[in-house]
Amino acid sequence: MAKTNKEASGSKLRSIKSLMIMYFTTITVIGMLFTGISLYERFNFTSEAFANKAVDQLLTQVKYSLDSYTRNMMNISNTLYYKIIKNQNISNNNFASEMSVIQTTNSDIASLAIFKSNGEVIANSKYAKLREDVQVTKQRWFQDSLSKPENIHFSNPHPQEIFEGYDQWVISLSRAISLNENGRIIQGVLLVDMNMKGIENICAGISEDDMGNIFILAENGDIIYGDEEQVSIYDKNMVGIEDGNYTRIINDNRILFTIKTAGYTGWKIIGSWRLDKILFTYAELNNFLIMVLVMGIIMCVIGTLFISSRLSSPLYKLQKSMKLVEEGQFDIHLDEGGEYIVAHLSKTFNAMVIRMKELMDEIVVEQDDKRKKELEALQSQINPHFLYNTLDSIIWLAESDKTEEAIMMITALSRFFRIGISSGKSIITVREELEHARNYLSIQKIRYKNRFEFEIIADKEALNAKTIKLILQPLIENALYHGIEYITYKGKITILANVYEGELVYSIKDNGVGMSEETVLMLLDKEQEIKTKGSGVGVKNVNERIKLYYGKTYGMRVESKLEEGTTIYIKIPLIYT
Repeated sequence: MAKTNKEASGSKLRSIKSLMIMYFTTITVIGMLFTGISLYERFNFTSEAFANKAVDQLLTQVKYSLDSYTRNMMNISNTLYYKIIKNQNISNNNFASEMSVIQTTNSDIASLAIFKSNGEVIANSKYAKLREDVQVTKQRWFQDSLSKPENIHFSNPHPQEIFEGYDQWVISLSRAISLNENGRIIQGVLLVDMNMKGIENICAGISEDDMGNIFILAENGDIIYGDEEQVSIYDKNMVGIEDGNYTRIINDNRILFTIKTAGYTGWKIIGSWRLDKILFTYAELNNFLIMVLVMGIIMCVIGTLFISSRLSSPLYKLQKSMKLVEEGQFDIHLDEGGEYIVAHLSKTFNAMVIRMKELMDEIVVEQDDKRKKELEALQSQINPHFLYNTLDSIIWLAESDKTEEAIMMITALSRFFRIGISSGKSIITVREELEHARNYLSIQKIRYKNRFEFEIIADKEALNAKTIKLILQPLIENALYHGIEYITYKGKITILANVYEGELVYSIKDNGVGMSEETVLMLLDKEQEIKTKGSGVGVKNVNERIKLYYGKTYGMRVESKLEEGTTIYIKIPLIYT
């Protein structure tokens, strides 16, 4: 029999060894996998972040260059526009020579011209000659300028077809102008044709087919620059997307899109890059992580075999003792000798058992205190004097034919008790707690014949937070009976619910008679008793309930000055579930 028990004990010890090997190895493998995956993801995230930043800066430079390019065109248009305005009569002008000078000094200008509203040329640069078969009034840029004379218009890229000898693609900047023709004001159009080569020079050096491309789209979705086929592959609705960086999967490739909006034209500048081309490979990192994982497992098994042989027997005793504690036996004390680790575990176990016994006793006392405080808080809401006085006020209002005020008071009383009872719940929302306070104040305002006014303000994010119930009403009652009641001027009570640094803070402020510094110190002192005119459940009760529920770091703070009023602050955790 003894041999059987010894074999059983040896079997258990071997089982503990196996468990230690399995646990330690598993923990090591999981830890190494977690570390490896975390490093891999971190490297990947950092690399993508740098890629996002780089392409964002690149496209910002393109946007800046494009803005400078269009701003230069607008400056040229503005220069001619103001010269035309200053000119007394278009019949005597030298616009053509000025246009020729501007075109000579700016290689991005394809042509400059001024037209009457009937399409007649008033002036153009000497390098441009109007085609005979062209009807200027049929041009889209011409019609847009006259239909919306208050705007400057940028056209989509199109072949230059109104002047002879120029076949390049241009973007037309046009605007309506008022012309003085021998004292008669007529409408005209100022045209500045921008050479598309300027935009191509800005974008062509950045676009690379194997890594990425740059597109420019007009506000209506038309392509200003870029391959139409490539744009349709990526997205036909890029115009509606806000500026920023976006990653999408297209044809099994991760594409990084960067979108910027040009300031003067509203054009969308869109850059697309293949992430697999701009990010470095992780093949070497993967191999290194696998090697470290294999070596870690081997070393873990060897180390665990050695350690488990030294720890298995004391640990088995510890296991038996823990089993007894699990069954509810706390009169256990382990020998604290042996290896340092085992001795430390035994010492910790003994301290844990003692502490568990103390905590269980504390929990019993604490739960009993909670029940008492909850009962006292509930009793404060069902104070007979408050109920009798309120019902007397309702009867008086009804007898005085003040039906509307009586109904308001009955409704407030009903809601007051409904929230106070809360189906037996101890935790309610801040919204409900504030509503409970509002109902109480509404009742008391009628009873006090409007001797005071009140205001309740709450942060939006605080309304749905959770709070223990019935913590505001006792403090409001205290403000009324000890502050507002003894003043000759109109009283005011302000209740705030704010979220501050991740915590919920109530404040109850009154403009009553205030308190001395000694009274403030006594107010929260458990050992001191202050007789109250109200329900008898006041500031100390609320403060103790808060500390019981949330811990000693939370509770109340009182600020008061004689003849100036009192403010009570309540701090509790910000909890939503």
